[in-house]
Amino acid sequence: MKESSDKILDRKGIGEFVSTLVRQLKYRREDFKVIGPSGGFTSLIDLGNIALAFNTDGVGTKVMLAAEANKWEGIGIDCVAMNVNDTITAAAEPIAMVDYISLKDTDPNIAKELGVGLNVGAQMANISIIGGETALIPDLVKDIDVSGSVIGIVQKNQIITGETIKDGDLIYSLQSSGLHSNGFTTVRKILKEQNIDLNENFPGYNRKTIDVLLEPTRIYVREILDIVNIVEIRGMANITGGGFKNLVRMKDMKYIIDDPVEPQPVFKNLMELGKLSYEQMYETFNMGTGYVVVIDAESKHDFVNTLRNRVAIKKIGHIENGSAIEIGKYDVSLKNYY
Repeated sequence: MKESSDKILDRKGIGEFVSTLVRQLKYRREDFKVIGPSGGFTSLIDLGNIALAFNTDGVGTKVMLAAEANKWEGIGIDCVAMNVNDTITAAAEPIAMVDYISLKDTDPNIAKELGVGLNVGAQMANISIIGGETALIPDLVKDIDVSGSVIGIVQKNQIITGETIKDGDLIYSLQSSGLHSNGFTTVRKILKEQNIDLNENFPGYNRKTIDVLLEPTRIYVREILDIVNIVEIRGMANITGGGFKNLVRMKDMKYIIDDPVEPQPVFKNLMELGKLSYEQMYETFNMGTGYVVVIDAESKHDFVNTLRNRVAIKKIGHIENGSAIEIGKYDVSLKNYY
């Protein structure tokens, strides 16, 4: 299935940009060393018996739909979720966050709704929002940009990096709440091309388009922090920008997704409306899997029994030796990692 290239972001170009940028960052102080390689979901600093996890992320162009509909509370939740879901991939407990909001003009209603959403997200993740920065820069920002940075802590002997993933391990999906906060450049182009009104029901739904698309990102903090003390987890991945290609950020192995989650209707409808292939969908969206946990096969029962009534989970595949992400049901093979 072929489509115009402008429906999908140039993720290879993004990867090359980031790689070039990172290669220039050569200086390191010697007293607080970095733990593990770069490229993971969160960065770890050695503080003795514990490590400090630190990461930053934003809500992206989802805010442009929020601006069009003037609905902001969910964006605050998204900002927290995008960060804390990265932090926990190393088994680190997120404890505090600072936000950064840049905007072209001030609006008390936006401030109130964003603040409410940030507070709800903080409660869900059990973190404190301890500060931030608001920048009024109308010459630079068309609407608004919302991002944040989170710190977390983890005992060094409990860090999960993905290094222990091996042949035979099982891959589990934790269900997403919907689109989360990625792929919205593609979403907005589809809406424009198909002339879809945000206040009309989204195809296949008895809900307004704007409500379907602005569904807040699910936060997995409490479930993951509970399970890491019960089950031997080999690796974890937050399925964000780049879709299922995020799996290789745990470890370069062969990820066989032989029983993928049935995507929510929003994904199928966007696929049909945008004339996108399954390969493009799986390298852009989460396709119903918001978070992935890799465990050893012997931990299956404990894992399922602990989480079954807290979040929808499903075994979607297994690990083999090699280097690939294969989704056989849809004849998808994701390569050319960035």
